[in-house]
Amino acid sequence: MGTYTELVIKCTIKDNVPELVDNVLKFLFSEGFDKPAVLPEHEFFRSDRWESIGRSCSCYHIPAPTSFYDGKYLFSRSDLKNYDGEINLFLDWLKPYMSNPGGQLIGWIFLEQSREPIFIYNEGEWVE
Repeated sequence: MGTYTELVIKCTIKDNVPELVDNVLKFLFSEGFDKPAVLPEHEFFRSDRWESIGRSCSCYHIPAPTSFYDGKYLFSRSDLKNYDGEINLFLDWLKPYMSNPGGQLIGWIFLEQSREPIFIYNEGEWVE
């Protein structure tokens, strides 16, 4: 079965990221953008639910995804069943493109049946 996992991410994106990266971020976190025809070479894009990041929700958390990306600032709240570790894979893919200082809190992961969130910092290991 698995549990629904909420991801909240708030970060800034470096200037002049590759167009492909910008296109993926627009697709995931902005309205009206099509899925890029070409995807980056990263394990995240081979996971089954990579397109759910920033776009899906359940009744176990807030029943609507909320996302904003303007080319510089990224904020998103979504949740999905994290069967293939999509959340960790997404964070691993995104990390090189963030401009947040090391050690800064950039969001949290909250499991459906947990009492407390797991904080995500811009450094170190991501949550398993």
